[in-house]
Amino acid sequence: MENKCSLKVVSDKSGKVLSGTAAILHATSREGGFDAYMTKFAEKVAKEALSQHLDEQRKPRLRSIG
Repeated sequence: MENKCSLKVVSDKSGKVLSGTAAILHATSREGGFDAYMTKFAEKVAKEALSQHLDEQRKPRLRSIG
């Protein structure tokens, strides 16, 4: 049976590849818990979105005058 979960992590202690719920639990505990994990994730996404938005705003809007 093929594993359908795309999230995979390697356990720090055993070196075992974890996937699915085990991978989520490992990743969140490594970051200090679910709340800390989600806060860091949200901050990263917001910074990337803001950076992309500012880059788009800096581009001059050119139009032809005819």
